[in-house]
This record gives sequence, C-alpha cells and structure tokens, in this order.
Amino acid sequence: MFHLLKAFLSVYETHNFTKTANNLYLSQPTVSSQIRKLEDYLNVSLFVRNGKQEILPTKEADFLYPRILKIIEEWNDAITHVDTQKTYREKCVLASSQTCGAYLIPKIVPVLVKHFPMVNFSFPVMSGPEIVQELEKAKVDFGLIETPERSELMTRHVIAKDELVLAGDSNSDYWILPETNSPLGFINENYLKYNNLSPNLIRTYNHEMALALLKHQVGKTIISKLALDPSIPYQHLKTLNNRNLYL
Repeated sequence: MFHLLKAFLSVYETHNFTKTANNLYLSQPTVSSQIRKLEDYLNVSLFVRNGKQEILPTKEADFLYPRILKIIEEWNDAITHVDTQKTYREKCVLASSQTCGAYLIPKIVPVLVKHFPMVNFSFPVMSGPEIVQELEKAKVDFGLIETPERSELMTRHVIAKDELVLAGDSNSDYWILPETNSPLGFINENYLKYNNLSPNLIRTYNHEMALALLKHQVGKTIISKLALDPSIPYQHLKTLNNRNLYL
C-alpha cells in the first residue's frame, strides 16, 4: 500500500505521470496502474486529465493529500525510532515571517531548547502565504506570521500584539518602501494612498536595509515598533497602528 501512497503524493505534487515515473524510477504505465489501484481501493477518482500532459487533483485528492503526507511522515518516524532507540532526536520546523523571525523567534528559542532538549529545531523565514502552503503539505510544523491567513487544515491563534509606528526623520522627503508583496509593503502603500502622499521613494528589498537607512537618518517608513532601537525616532499612528501576530 505504501508504494501506492507515494505514487499518489508525487502525482499530486507534479500534476504529471511522466515526472512521477522519473522521480520514482518507474515506467509511466506502472504509475498509472498504481493510481488506478488506489482509486479502485478507495472507490473514488483522484485525478482528471487537463489536456495531454497536466493532471488535476479532484476534491477527494485534495482531502487525502495532507493526511497521506502525515501517514508517511509517521511511518518514517516510527522506523527511525526503532532504529535509533534512545538516541533518537525529534525534529521540529517552526517557520516565521520576517518580523516574527527577527523579534519573536529569539525570545522563544531559549524556552524551547530548555524544555525540549531532545528536539532539533529549525526556523526558516518565508512569507505568510508560503508558510500556510508548507503547513498544508506538512513540511513545517508551526508557523509565526503577522497576517491572518486562513486554511481549513490549520488552526490559528493570536499570540502577541504589535504596534506599527512611523519611524525615521518626520521631515524627510524620502519614504522607505518595503517590497510590495510583504505585509509592511502593503501597509506603507495603503498609508500613502489613504493620506494622498507622493514622497520620493526609496525601495528596499531587505528588512535590515530599511533599518540601516533609518539609523543613518535617511527617510521614514511605517515599521514594527519591535524592530526599533532607541536611536531611531518614531511617531504613533492614528490609524493602521495595531496588528496581531499569529501562531
């Protein structure tokens, strides 16, 4: 049965029988046969063809995918436990968005390593939507994000409050604008539109670069108060000033 489940996972991820065959070192007819056997066993259709090459998952496949991932993960974990016995160390992946990674993770890590000494932790940084996708695929265990992303496959809890402030030289003609697809980029752009402001823009694609510019008294931007050190002046905002941080 496990070889059928692995074939299903690969087809679901690649949307292609040929790619799956190459990944699993099988022939394409063998992959097709394995998928048919799984469909017959479950009495459902798992994939439909969209043109000559692309294979699209059905709603039944969408339902099964994260659960089968978990089954395979638990099986591999059990095998590792048996092999290593007392020396086995668990793994935990806690992904975070940029703000959470820079200012929450360092506060959490000392507690985690103290209370879970037999766990190997990793803390990748990625965007909120990417974290949700990785959670749905069971490739990360927990996520810390500053946007209220939704998914039927996960639960979301508010774990902290964050204040957004206007930091930097209030009289500057330059506005530091973070990358557009980031939460802070979206908030800064909305603030400029709402207040009908057209400053000179300095676009940054790195959180540390924006902070370095503020420390060198270049420009201003809306940023998390958590990020600021005493050398950077700031003003409280009347609107768009509070947001939740989520686990």
